[in-house]
Amino acid sequence: MSITSDSIETTGKSVEEAVEKALEELEEARENVEVAVLDETPEEARVRVTVRESYAVKARQVVAELLYKMGITAQVFIKKADDPVMIDVAGDNLGLLIGWRGETLRAFQTVVNLILNEGRADRRRLVVDVEHYRNRREETVKEMALRLADRVRRTGERVMMDPMQSYERRIVHITLEKEPGIRTESQGEEPNRRVAILPDGVTASRRPAERPAAPSAPLPRQSTGYGDRPRYGDRPRFGDRPRFGERRPGYSEGDGGGGSGPPPDSSSARTP
Repeated sequence: MSITSDSIETTGKSVEEAVEKALEELEEARENVEVAVLDETPEEARVRVTVRESYAVKARQVVAELLYKMGITAQVFIKKADDPVMIDVAGDNLGLLIGWRGETLRAFQTVVNLILNEGRADRRRLVVDVEHYRNRREETVKEMALRLADRVRRTGERVMMDPMQSYERRIVHITLEKEPGIRTESQGEEPNRRVAILPDGVTASRRPAERPAAPSAPLPRQSTGYGDRPRYGDRPRFGDRPRFGERRPGYSEGDGGGGSGPPPDSSSARTP
């Protein structure tokens, strides 16, 4: 067996067996290679299998080179060769490459797409997946969309989801397109574009109706420690004290207490 970076020669009891061995060594799919039969006898066949220079192969090489420069040890596979091309990365401790909610993975995927499409007239789209993260994320997005749709049905108010990648927004639209009484719209600009989930007949720009607040009970009067003194802004209460010109309660002209009535005669109180 002889092997180079994109070609390998193998032997087997038949041509198919030799090709299968080569595909395993190259980690390639049958549609991505060219097969040349070098020798074939009833007992043995020898073939040369060469990887086609395709967009998927180049994408895998770019991903592998970037991971190497980042110091990340991983295996890179072509998961899907037609548009969009899907590259799968497998290895240990790849959470750093995924990042929070896939933010790092999205940035990595953007860089790979820029490298691959530089100078190309026929721009193609590449999707990078890490340890089947996309499948797990898709299930999470579906569950979240169904839960929020149920909330919209119960409250009659729209719900705005967090900003998502385009493929995640597409999952929400597809998941809810057949849900009764629910419709979805995408709003905003990248990278803050998000999905609005709203009832039928309600526009996305309309704000949810505000519920009337219940009347609040009057606050109890707090004691200031100085009796029932009126506070600033209270109207004066004249029932607790006599008005000007009125006699104080319990006053009689015979007692010597002060009051608002005329004072006692000074001559009658003088001793002869």
